[in-house]
Amino acid sequence: MFKLALPITVGQLAIVGMSVTDIIIAGRLSTNDLAAVTLGSTIFNLSIMLVIGIILGNGPIIGQLFSAGKTDALRGQFQNCLWLCLPLGLLCSLFIGAGILFLPQLESPAEITNIATRYLLPMTGSAFLLPYIMAFRTTFESMGQARTAMIFNLTGFVINIPLDYALVMGAWGFPPLGGAGCGWATLFVSLFIVVGEAFYARSARTLRSYQLISVRQAFDGERIKETLRIGLPIGGAILAEGGFFLLIPLLVAHLGAVTVSGHSIAISFDWMMFMVPMGISQAIAILVAHEIGLEQPRQAQRVCTTGLGLTSVIALCQGAFVLFFREQIAALFSPDIEVQELAAALLVYAAIFRVFDAINVGGNGALRGYKDTRITLLLASIGYWIVGFPLAYSLALTNFWGPALGVEGFWIGIVIALILTASLTGTRVYFTARNAVLRSAMA
Repeated sequence: MFKLALPITVGQLAIVGMSVTDIIIAGRLSTNDLAAVTLGSTIFNLSIMLVIGIILGNGPIIGQLFSAGKTDALRGQFQNCLWLCLPLGLLCSLFIGAGILFLPQLESPAEITNIATRYLLPMTGSAFLLPYIMAFRTTFESMGQARTAMIFNLTGFVINIPLDYALVMGAWGFPPLGGAGCGWATLFVSLFIVVGEAFYARSARTLRSYQLISVRQAFDGERIKETLRIGLPIGGAILAEGGFFLLIPLLVAHLGAVTVSGHSIAISFDWMMFMVPMGISQAIAILVAHEIGLEQPRQAQRVCTTGLGLTSVIALCQGAFVLFFREQIAALFSPDIEVQELAAALLVYAAIFRVFDAINVGGNGALRGYKDTRITLLLASIGYWIVGFPLAYSLALTNFWGPALGVEGFWIGIVIALILTASLTGTRVYFTARNAVLRSAMA
């Protein structure tokens, strides 16, 4: 699990690192640029979450075909997933266009709205390319080549740092674009990753026998339907969870740049922490899929137990780290003392819910491996929207429970929602794994 999870985690940290680089460099320019990039990235992330989940459905399908040795079927699944990426990429771009039109309704200061709009324009291109990046990544990882996706993501992260600096600050002869420069840097990096991964899939010696791109497979609507059947609930669950987190800066935008920026720093750092259990979650999904493909449900059950235990221990360590160093973490992102104080206060809540978030994401990975994904949407809807959001909103922006708590009320709601959702997800994993073993024993 470590061997598989480590490159996945490093690759995901590299992707998140690009967003964190955007936040740090924009924050060094001005608090308004930081708030604008935060709002723009919130709209971007909301626009892509459903599609990310759909393409994640490609992973367990590829994993089971790979472990069963079905080369032709694997190639057909991959190529039909690429066909599916075309309408999904266009859909992401349309969502961002709608987000640009929605920005003025947030009642943010005009300067912040203007910067966020200019940031989002190039991000429409990145959104179109994202499904292709996910299709290559899930295929490589499920075929035991997680290191390949890691290398491309790390390279993109390294390229993004000087590009961000040059385009935001106007260094080395580039025009000073402010926060909007982060969007153009992301577009260039996304294009680099897609072209590089396509070339690798076509020419790499380790993939030559699979002929992923060089041999054309017929269009197969059934494969696309299976990807959608597995992926849509994953996308819905990701949107339910991520939308809950990402809606917060939109709802507190009227409270000013300090509130938005402090929340952005806390959630961005927690997002980095989240990538570690997320990487283990993807490893759990792949290993469970491999064991199910080999008709070894008891081994799959052991993968679930090991994975959830591992994510919990790591999350406890992460929570302790955040508690001890929260002030230093906040200072890394912004020189504004008010922003630092708010971010440090919110990081306490991030430390509290870290272990529950880890259990939830690890459990979702296990369920993906079993192709038991419909339940994840239901559990996320209950935890985040039926219980979590009404509670968080009423704590933050109303006097229902007493004086409104502002942005901290949302974070209290996050803690409660994650405790509930993690409990439901862990219970579902237990019964899904046990039932797979029982079915195998009765066969």
